Amino acid sequence: MHPPEPLEHHALPDSAYAQELRRGFPELCFAPDLERIFQAFQLKRARKRVRFLQLALGLLAIAAAVDLTVLDAVPLNEVALGWLGVVIPACLALALTSWSRLYQRLYLPAARLLLPVIAAVAAIGIADRHTGAQPELFYFLTSLSMAMFFLGGLRFREALLTNLFMAGTLGLALAHAGWPAAVILYSLTVLIITTAGGAFVYQGVERQLRTSFLERGLLGEMVARDGLTGLKNRGAFDDDYARLWQQALRDRRPLALLLIDVDHFKPYNDRYGHQAGDRALRRVAQVVQRFARRPLDIAARYGGEEFLVALYDLDAGHVREIAEQLRESIQGLGIQHDDSAAGVVTASVGVAIVSPGPDCSPEGAVQMADEALYAAKRGGRNGIRLVDCCGVSYSTGAFRRSA
Repeated sequence: MHPPEPLEHHALPDSAYAQELRRGFPELCFAPDLERIFQAFQLKRARKRVRFLQLALGLLAIAAAVDLTVLDAVPLNEVALGWLGVVIPACLALALTSWSRLYQRLYLPAARLLLPVIAAVAAIGIADRHTGAQPELFYFLTSLSMAMFFLGGLRFREALLTNLFMAGTLGLALAHAGWPAAVILYSLTVLIITTAGGAFVYQGVERQLRTSFLERGLLGEMVARDGLTGLKNRGAFDDDYARLWQQALRDRRPLALLLIDVDHFKPYNDRYGHQAGDRALRRVAQVVQRFARRPLDIAARYGGEEFLVALYDLDAGHVREIAEQLRESIQGLGIQHDDSAAGVVTASVGVAIVSPGPDCSPEGAVQMADEALYAAKRGGRNGIRLVDCCGVSYSTGAFRRSA
């Protein structure tokens, strides 16, 4: 047998990773479900940097508060309004969140709220003290601008908006403090140039990170795919099916299993050759995949010329209709098969509808579909047999050929 053709992302139309790679994500944003996975991936990578940033900001805020209180003799109540009352507690809250078990869930919402607050309060406080004798106070903002991009754990858009908010706050605060227009223009120019440089670099960094994330996810999917058809392989199906079973058990929803077998496939291989058989299986697999488009549905190559589809939460009438449409679509491919009664490649479909519970196992549900398939083949092939076990107590064990 010749080796299967190489599997590329164009051969995985149902893959969210492949779809985003083809689209190119021009706005640096994925589809909602995939974006949530990416955010978790990004936060995990950024956790050490996030911890460093929050601790560094907290220490700098403490140092600034001490400097203002001790060296500049600023009244404590004025310092408390900014550094002690807002910046230090905010940095402490973010630092604690970054060390918490709930980091993945809490940090990003907290950072989206608190980092702009920290930036604004710092800009206002520095605008009040912005003098030629203390330029380091202003350059703290330029350092904070870069840190927002590379250390804050924010996505590109969020970091950019936070920086623009800080620049706008600084401009208003400087104007309110009565600084000359030349000072305001210079300060804003330096901060905006710094922001633009950070944005330019960080946009490329995030694009590369997103591409790496998609390629890694796609590689993982390809490992879980059957090399010939592009459908999930048996091992991947077993893993996904176990999770789907548990969800149906929790939600008290039915599952439908469609076991599809290409009729008279060995005679087809004997007559037309294995390469023709491979092409036929690929075309059948494309049909099978079209009937598992919902997020929780699963389509897999179960072995040889057998395919398996798991459908979540559908009634018996709808499942029967889908099974019949699937059978008709395979026959409608019109693949010549002189050893078949129909003259073309056809398939038999066994369907089992089950309600996961204590009296029904995942393996037992597959066996019920297998028995229904056997009944369809005994009935002349190119047909469907459906067993609705919802609300019915049944057992499985030895294969019941009389099913």
